[in-house]
Amino acid sequence: MHTAVAHTSIRNYDRMRKTGELGRVQQEILGAVGGYPRDYSLQELAQATGLAINTVSGRVNELRAKGQLQLAPSRACKITGRTIRPVRRPNPQGDLF
Repeated sequence: MHTAVAHTSIRNYDRMRKTGELGRVQQEILGAVGGYPRDYSLQELAQATGLAINTVSGRVNELRAKGQLQLAPSRACKITGRTIRPVRRPNPQGDLF
């Protein structure tokens, strides 16, 4: 199935992909995560940002691929109570060692 996508949207997507620029939703998620060492589950991020869980999941995967987020040690999710691997920003001093 094909959908109509504006040429400007395609150009912006290509530009962002080539330059590594973050999209609005990615920036919103990084803002919610805050600084190292705070960590969040996907459910906690969805609740904090008001975004749908599928949106959060996709953007978190993109941010992990770019090295903007990493997995943190396992813990219980504050919302579901299940054991999860939350995400957090990398340690800013990690490159020094």
